Amino acid sequence: MNFTPRDLLDIFLVTLVLYYSYRLLRQSRALPILGGVVLFLALSIFSHRAQLEALGWLFDVISPYFVIGILVILQPELRRLFYHIGQARWYRTFIPVQQVPVDEITQACRQLSETKTGALIAIANKVGLRQYAESGVPVSGRISRELLLAIFYGKNPLHDGAVIIEGQNILAAACYLPLSTSSTIKRSHGARHRAGVGLSEDSDALVIIVSETSGKIALAFLGELRENVDPARLRKVLVAFNQNRLAEEFKTL
Repeated sequence: MNFTPRDLLDIFLVTLVLYYSYRLLRQSRALPILGGVVLFLALSIFSHRAQLEALGWLFDVISPYFVIGILVILQPELRRLFYHIGQARWYRTFIPVQQVPVDEITQACRQLSETKTGALIAIANKVGLRQYAESGVPVSGRISRELLLAIFYGKNPLHDGAVIIEGQNILAAACYLPLSTSSTIKRSHGARHRAGVGLSEDSDALVIIVSETSGKIALAFLGELRENVDPARLRKVLVAFNQNRLAEEFKTL
């Protein structure tokens, strides 16, 4: 069989897409689901090749609904895939992020860590978080260290939940976030960490988590969790966020 340069390019590009898709999905719930998809397709092809009319008819009937179901189930993974594609340097320069006050957030997290005060801070990136802000109490206040500390103070009724930040402002406090079901999260982590990872699975937000047990700072982004982040490192990540290179900096953690 003779391969033309076009055929070789085609094979190379398909291999590249499959490889990076596997790298993206291998630590998520998508991989076992994709195994089921492959089995479904294999049975469908077999039923038609073997001329099993009843089985072939059944697959033909359920195939459209099967595809829609898979798209719904894998929505977070697909969103993450397209986000990675959109992180290409030539493309992302056209989509700026809203600048956040780096020092105010860093200083607040440092003090929250030192006093072992639990906190959950979600910073909106390119995907808005207003639907999650609606689940909490509107604040609409300019971000400051003092305001963040006051919100997460233990006797404040707003402390139990997430603060959502967009640019220079706090949109809302005491917000409910979706809990992650990922098996990669340690059993020792509570609802705060699961909520942080859960939001990062459903959006491109940067989520800061401060443990009230250990006082350690963790970061969640695109479904991944980085633990034991010191305030100096947190500041670098926030600076990278403002410079639209969050993905690169997060990989170094």
